[in-house]
Amino acid sequence: MASKSGWSTPPTSFKETIDDAVGKRAREMALAILSEVVERSPVGNPDLWKANIELKAKNTALADAYDARAAEAGRKKLTKRERKENYFVGARAAGQGYVGGRFRGNNFVTIDEPGYYEVSRVDPSGSATIQAGSATIYAAPPYSTIYIQNNLIYGQRLESGHSTQAPDGVYGLAFASVAEAYR
Repeated sequence: MASKSGWSTPPTSFKETIDDAVGKRAREMALAILSEVVERSPVGNPDLWKANIELKAKNTALADAYDARAAEAGRKKLTKRERKENYFVGARAAGQGYVGGRFRGNNFVTIDEPGYYEVSRVDPSGSATIQAGSATIYAAPPYSTIYIQNNLIYGQRLESGHSTQAPDGVYGLAFASVAEAYR
């Protein structure tokens, strides 16, 4: 039996297999980082704002004082509705009608070059942001550089711990978490 010499599989197939594997791994990691970034991104919540916390505390104290005097006099305490309507316990000093999610919605993905713009998306849940970013990531060819960024002017402050929802930042923690998971 004569031995067959040469390649049974052409070397170009090996290159294509490696390219596909590298591209797939890069996309998996980019998707993981995008998900972490979006999940960790704080969403503005007026109930956490100092002015609203102070107003609520003041109004609650007034309603509690009324209840204490009413109890001493043998009268009924305020109902939830009376606390809200008469003592404005649920009122806000700031942020009436505010919808959070601008920072979360402004995370975006580009390939091979960073983007120097802002996205006008408000996305409190993050689902539209992940969907848009995933589409860009899936289109990335092997060996490309995938940028995940947010260019809002207050992004650096959030990364430095300005938010009580993200006291240790967003991007740095997302990168560290994914890097550890893919070690």
